[in-house]
Amino acid sequence: LALLASSAGGPYFTITGWLDAVDLCRLDAACWLFRDMNGLPVGPWRAAGERAYFGLELGVGSGFLPFLTPGAAVPAAFPGVVGRVWKQRCALFHKQVSTFSVPYAGPELVAIDQPDEVAYCQCRLRTDMFAQQPGLGIYVEVEVCRNVDNLSLAVVDFEGGGRSSVTFSPETGAVLRERKVRESPRAIEGTYIHLLPAAPAGRRFEGAMGLFLRDGHLAFF
Repeated sequence: LALLASSAGGPYFTITGWLDAVDLCRLDAACWLFRDMNGLPVGPWRAAGERAYFGLELGVGSGFLPFLTPGAAVPAAFPGVVGRVWKQRCALFHKQVSTFSVPYAGPELVAIDQPDEVAYCQCRLRTDMFAQQPGLGIYVEVEVCRNVDNLSLAVVDFEGGGRSSVTFSPETGAVLRERKVRESPRAIEGTYIHLLPAAPAGRRFEGAMGLFLRDGHLAFF
């Protein structure tokens, strides 16, 4: 085994690089030497995490935790969260990436505190990282099981101070782009386009809605 894993491009890492998280957990349980090699910076846990969570960041405290910081071997901004253990980092992203931010922590929304409430996802999309990988995209889907009012799915540009957004309304079939041009007095400019027929009056949307991001383009479903 030592000979198979003697270098970063050794046969062991090439073979295990094809395994998913379930297979890697089984391999870890089978042998402590496998477990140690799988957790190395050149090991399969880091490779599996990069494949699954590339371009995503998690909200952690007052900042964001990327799975892998561009240009650095190990993210150092949040050493107390997951340290250098790539398996733990995969587990954290697997658990948190499909949840909502506080105060709606968890994967489901069953009630809101006030009308016109906004629930943010726990993860953030890094368009700058996706731009480095042409052809690589990401699809995010939300399932609406019950709905007593209007709802929409939006993407907000936090890098620009949250001044611009693109919103999809499944009930009206419209996509709206807005940009705040002045803070005081507040002024917002926007454009919209109807791509789908509007739902019948009084009918609330229930079902699956999602967005797809690739090569700088955004599509809603």
